[in-house]
Amino acid sequence: MKYLGCAYYPEYWGMKRVAIDARLMQRAGINLVRIGEFAWCRMEPEDGRLTLDWLHETVNILQKHNIAVLLCTPTAAPPAWLTSAYPETLLVHADGRRAAHGSRRHYCPLSDTYRRFTARIVTALAQEMSRHPNVIGWQLDNEFGPECGFCHCETCQNRFREFLRHRYGSLDSLNRAWGTGFWSMDYSAWEQVRLGDRPDVYPSRTLDSKRFWSHAYIDYAFFQANIIRREHPQAMVTTNGMGPIYGAIDYYTLFGGLDVACDDLYFDIATQDANSLACNVFRSIKPGQAYWLTETGSGALDHGKPPHPDQFRAWLWSNFAHGGEAHVVFRWRTCLSGQEQELQGILEHSGKPRHRYRAVQRCFQEMRRMAPQLADLPLPSAQVAIVHDCDVLWAYDSSRVGRPQNYAAGVYQEINYFNAVVRLHRGLYMRHVLADVIPPQRSFDDYRCLLLSNLVMIKEDFARRLAAFVRRGGVVLALGQLGMRDDNANYLPYAGPDHLQELFGCNIEGGMYLRSHVAPDEALWVPKARYRETAVSVRGRLADKEINGMARVWAGDIELIGGRQLLTFVDDVYAGQPAVVERVSGKGRAIYAAMADMDEEVYQGLLDYALACAKVKYGPETPEFVEVVERGPATFVINHRPEAATVRLPAKGKALLGKYAHGEVMLPPFGVCVIRR
Repeated sequence: MKYLGCAYYPEYWGMKRVAIDARLMQRAGINLVRIGEFAWCRMEPEDGRLTLDWLHETVNILQKHNIAVLLCTPTAAPPAWLTSAYPETLLVHADGRRAAHGSRRHYCPLSDTYRRFTARIVTALAQEMSRHPNVIGWQLDNEFGPECGFCHCETCQNRFREFLRHRYGSLDSLNRAWGTGFWSMDYSAWEQVRLGDRPDVYPSRTLDSKRFWSHAYIDYAFFQANIIRREHPQAMVTTNGMGPIYGAIDYYTLFGGLDVACDDLYFDIATQDANSLACNVFRSIKPGQAYWLTETGSGALDHGKPPHPDQFRAWLWSNFAHGGEAHVVFRWRTCLSGQEQELQGILEHSGKPRHRYRAVQRCFQEMRRMAPQLADLPLPSAQVAIVHDCDVLWAYDSSRVGRPQNYAAGVYQEINYFNAVVRLHRGLYMRHVLADVIPPQRSFDDYRCLLLSNLVMIKEDFARRLAAFVRRGGVVLALGQLGMRDDNANYLPYAGPDHLQELFGCNIEGGMYLRSHVAPDEALWVPKARYRETAVSVRGRLADKEINGMARVWAGDIELIGGRQLLTFVDDVYAGQPAVVERVSGKGRAIYAAMADMDEEVYQGLLDYALACAKVKYGPETPEFVEVVERGPATFVINHRPEAATVRLPAKGKALLGKYAHGEVMLPPFGVCVIRR
């Protein structure tokens, strides 16, 4: 691990603590500190009056203790003098209310006024701080996105219209693309077109609004990045993302224009399989390059029980095993005040090094001792990729079936695209099959198997490359709603899957959602919401395995056009129709399951079948949440459980860390073993 660090706020604690803190950091094995993302009011307390002496002094003290600095632009939290004197810098909510000072990311990223002040502070910082050799990189803002909501100000409305003119050319083309003929929605002048994200807004308009807002934040990030690259060209430039999958911004585009992909990952937010998904997503964003964790916890993200000291160690080693190059803890010290007052720092609020400090110190020092033996490891290499499309995520979030509803408080949503990706990854995780998570435009050359879940919109180029991948010997497994909508999330006027009918050997004519309100004791509204989740029986054979399971949520109405029927719907409306179809093409095959969700027997059977066809080998059998990850000649075995575990691992090698003998890895609770061949 190249960088082991923490977030630090000297502007809050005062300069008398900096030398004390720097000594404690060095003793803890910290060699990187992140500074400045919320410090604008201390950098520029009045309009045009810069006070950066404290920042220079802090960076100098850290340099004396061999600590590098990731300096942040402070634009996530504009000072009160700015927002009160220039209210046009504040975002406007959909109802016309302007945001108020007292939060963060309450600015409009397209405000010309805000960009003028942004350029001034970022330029000054880059010019001043670039003289310090230990300022090795810059973090732009902090977690770009709509924490206070998306902006609907007139600047954004006008820029949205420009975005649409560039995308569609004319108002007539926009009306055709959005399909505005229903509910008398045709536009006759550009001034009538406005941003939309309410449930009663046309889904196509909402989808393009989400595309626009993603573009707006990316444009603002690149605006800052260009300044820093001009003033401090030798420094790395990045920002901190969120996820496993963050819905507001296309990270493949954002980090494609920055130097390192970074995630803020608190391991207690999600189950461990989803934590590994986050690592795999961010490793996949910039192929062949390590990612960073720019925020993680030494305690719990909320104010609950902190992790076991050895659990922090397991998380650290899991990050490294998946290809992480930095592990930065939020934060150095528990804060005395403010919105994040209860988030636990490495130091207690008293400033004393206690339990969390000792846990971090032990882990960071161990990682630094091990670094020479692991420095030459390649990144993990995956044979399987999950294809994730931001447009599809936004399309479902814009539609009736993807957005949570509130029918008389019986809140539900049919298609949860995010959860579908998480489930696919979990199936691979439990088999110790490493996965990349890639956008549709990425090359498929390095993979044996591609997994697609509810890719309801399919572009022609993606379909063409998918067919070529199968002909060369690849295996594609597609689940759920596949290629049924156009690029604006409107249903196709013909059978799907768009551009893929020949590859999968079937037509998707339509489908039905399986939530029922139609029994005599059920109702959508009156006297109150009452419904049941129906399921459709599915039977057949996958290789030598008999399958008797259930389809849930949505079932596709498909007919064969050259494909082979593997599983069949055996009851309800589609009885006798194909549920799973396969077509061999060249050296490979394409498998389609016309089910948005299904029980474990069907789901696991399909994964086993596709991976076997692709000749993808599983890792060893382990208890749940014991992780096995390969990085070239090194194997990492990590126990995320509070119980001891033993894993059979018949690989030759020597344990660099942990206990490994006679083909067995012996792991204590939260234990780690690193074996090198």
